[in-house]
Amino acid sequence: MKPIQAGDHAEIIEGALGTKGPNVGKQVRVVILRGEHSEHGRIWKVEGEGLISEYGAVGTTVDCAQSWLRKIEPPKPTSDISTEKEVDAPLTHS
Repeated sequence: MKPIQAGDHAEIIEGALGTKGPNVGKQVRVVILRGEHSEHGRIWKVEGEGLISEYGAVGTTVDCAQSWLRKIEPPKPTSDISTEKEVDAPLTHS
């Protein structure tokens, strides 16, 4: 498997507090490489819902060490097939 890169989807598996961090288990999209950290290595900016920063702020982006991320398949687009069929069906008049 290729290493994490911008555009990938990932699950946060660890954080600054180890496996008990508030973001563990959240799914995110990797945005951009922020740089190298002397202890943690590559640091990526990621985006997702309800992410909690190291300062306790809730937002949509945080920085994560590459080792804290596990690459996952992107979520599949959700669509209601029955709704699509109804929309595509010709209109009939009684």
